Amino acid sequence: MRFAVALSGGVDSAVAAALLKEAGHRVTGYHMIVLPGESHSTPASEDANRVAKHLNIELRVIDLREEFRESIISYFNESYRRGLTPNPCVVCNDVIKFGVLLEEILSQGEEAIATGHYARIVRDERQRYYIGRARSDKKDQAYFLSRIKREKLPLIHFPNGELSKDEVREKAERLGIPVHGKKDSQEICFIPDDNYRAFLLNYGIEGSQGAIVDTQGEERARHKGLTQYTIGQRKGLGLQTGERLYVKDLDFSSNRLIVGGHDELYSDGLVAYDLNWYIDPEPSFDCMCKIRSSMRAIPARVELLENGRSVIYFPERAWAVTPGQLAVLYDEEVVLGSGFIERSGIESAGAT
Repeated sequence: MRFAVALSGGVDSAVAAALLKEAGHRVTGYHMIVLPGESHSTPASEDANRVAKHLNIELRVIDLREEFRESIISYFNESYRRGLTPNPCVVCNDVIKFGVLLEEILSQGEEAIATGHYARIVRDERQRYYIGRARSDKKDQAYFLSRIKREKLPLIHFPNGELSKDEVREKAERLGIPVHGKKDSQEICFIPDDNYRAFLLNYGIEGSQGAIVDTQGEERARHKGLTQYTIGQRKGLGLQTGERLYVKDLDFSSNRLIVGGHDELYSDGLVAYDLNWYIDPEPSFDCMCKIRSSMRAIPARVELLENGRSVIYFPERAWAVTPGQLAVLYDEEVVLGSGFIERSGIESAGAT
């Protein structure tokens, strides 16, 4: 097949390209330029070029800076303006990597796209496609891919899905790939020095100081602006107390930061919107759910609402449900669907 591989300049995408080439496919590398002010010559693009030369494949550079600004950076900023905690990586995978980039590579005659993500494409006996969890739980990235539309799944391949990170690095070293020792990025790519507060301030998003109160309404301290906090946060609150208190809620209507003890952050459910399905869901069904990529999946019951939203109940309760983040639904190793968290709690949700 003619495969386009999204070469980021890192070791994962480099090994994905190498595996496809070893399997006899025709491979072309595509490197995206997405950051504002970024030129076609960056450390990442130079690494991608080194990888392409080493593998003896063509590298094409695609300028998606405007699309990235309009879809990802705007989404990130608007989420904070609305008091939500965004997840730009899941939106980027859907809109940019497996959206605009996929359309571009298909227009150039490629048959499929591959990336270095740790996940799998699973096909059942009825020829239905799903996002599947990677073999390695430590690097599984199915959560971040769960917004990709299901009609695109036959065009997608994840060569690293059966490998662990250590196996990928060992493969890269054996092949002499020049980035085999490159460290993984742990930061949001468009946030300089991982300082998202300064990034928001640069776009004119600045919260005003207000009260930090406990669940009884007693003021404990002052916050620096609600955009600087997220639910579940414990450090950086400036509380002079021996208690372990966490951010429980962001009350934008009264500019209050509400804190509580660990057990006060548990919730019996949530309401989700903008559902993306890989199944044709029943009106209600049981499954497993993650509300953060790093957590273990917990039992859940899903009930569809008439307005295109869903209520997700947690019999064992879930900790630190965060509006704006993603709830991902699983059946063992495959993703059933996902939706953005509108709010925690299930009171007056109007379930059918």
